[in-house]
Amino acid sequence: MIKKELPLKGKTALITGAYGGIGRKISQKFAKDGADVYMCDIKDSKEFAEQINKECSAKRAKSLICDISSSNEVKDIFEEIKSNDKKVDILINNAAVKGPKGPHNFPDMTYSGFKKTIDIDLSGAIYCIQNVLPQMIEQKWGRIIFTAAPLSSSGIPAPYLAGKLGFISLANKIKEKYSEKNIYSFALILRHTDTPMIRRVLKSRGKDVEEGIKKLNQKSLTGKMINPSEIAELYSYFSAADKESIENLSLLSDGGITYLR
Repeated sequence: MIKKELPLKGKTALITGAYGGIGRKISQKFAKDGADVYMCDIKDSKEFAEQINKECSAKRAKSLICDISSSNEVKDIFEEIKSNDKKVDILINNAAVKGPKGPHNFPDMTYSGFKKTIDIDLSGAIYCIQNVLPQMIEQKWGRIIFTAAPLSSSGIPAPYLAGKLGFISLANKIKEKYSEKNIYSFALILRHTDTPMIRRVLKSRGKDVEEGIKKLNQKSLTGKMINPSEIAELYSYFSAADKESIENLSLLSDGGITYLR
């Protein structure tokens, strides 16, 4: 059960891909729930971090500029967090790029384009996990969350799917190895999500954005896609729940589209 007014008070969260639509809502929600939030992205989130701090009337959010495809840069941000006398309690592997410019799928996809996407969408998460696990093992508490993707989805580039699908296996491995140490994992498997990115994709394909969103909503049994605020609520709940209330989970969130095909 979660009853505290600030359920994440005293916890420190690192959120990758914090500049984007989902990452921003997660950062905002976690700070409002009392966590110290490090917003990690290749883009500077300082302005939004300051907005969050004003909303919370407390300095809880901080921007960290980092290319998570670089193991050295990831190591540096963990050192910076440590220099602030903080340890990461909650790691949210949310960062991703849709894919490189040029061909995204077989047979025209290039290996260099594939690898560039995987380096961000999958390897970056591995670098973060390698840095955070020793801390979590030492303190005997940790939550590792993944914004994942399903086994397949029409229209989504193969490199993106390959990287984000890997999150499901990583979550299962953490469950297998570390749950006895009070380190739990959660993968939310997203298919269609109402984000700024999906609007950009629709626009890039020459489609009417609002009509495209309407059609995507109609595909769901619920009549609408999940949105970033709802994702943030789920992540906060999982992070704050007592270990007796949660198990390591991989949940598919696509409004029933997969099962209706």
